[in-house]
Amino acid sequence: MEQQTAPAPICALTLPQQIADHLGHRIMNGELVPGSRLKEEEFAELYDVSRGPVREAFRILERRGFVEIVPRHGARVRVFDPADLAGLFSIRAVLFGLAARQATEQGSSELIDLLGKQVERLRQSAVKMDISPREHAVIAGDNQHLIARFAANRPLLKTLEELTGRALWRMAWSDTPLDFTTRARRQQSARLWRALLDAMETGDAAGAERIARTLLEASRDHMIAAMASHRSLAAAAE
Repeated sequence: MEQQTAPAPICALTLPQQIADHLGHRIMNGELVPGSRLKEEEFAELYDVSRGPVREAFRILERRGFVEIVPRHGARVRVFDPADLAGLFSIRAVLFGLAARQATEQGSSELIDLLGKQVERLRQSAVKMDISPREHAVIAGDNQHLIARFAANRPLLKTLEELTGRALWRMAWSDTPLDFTTRARRQQSARLWRALLDAMETGDAAGAERIARTLLEASRDHMIAAMASHRSLAAAAE
């Protein structure tokens, strides 16, 4: 494995967190491929630390979904599984629905104003097709974070942030885009976001929850379908 120099330490983070962040970045960039083994002694030498902080970094990465620790075999980069992505999205859909309900009940005019601008950006994306699928997804993700923040529920916000940052979600966008690749799909996304904004603006908490869940479930279904299509094409080409 080609070794790279570790970045300068960030004092606000513990040593295991710094190591975990750097290794996570390498996994995201494809430098450490799915299925590859992560050896404690190798990374202890790379970061010039004992094996203890490296071991704890592997545990952090396991909690984030980047790594799996196999008894008697050590840590390895997690192999991406479409079923895991589907499960992750289903959980996020339920939690995001709750966030939308609670944010609607809070009745913040500031949230409505901020979200309105974001929804308009998604509408323009569907009309002009002038941004990439990933950029469209980033705007949608920012919307989700915005709503969760205004739900005034810190545990819920923390859980959603953790799920959104997990490797399976990020890996879904690391290669070929799996969603928002067509005008029709972006139009569907923009319509759902507009409907969610309308529900929140009128104080329809139950409707906001339902639409929010539908938004995430639509993304889940499109991404899984795209993955299946890509795999079929790859198998046919072999």
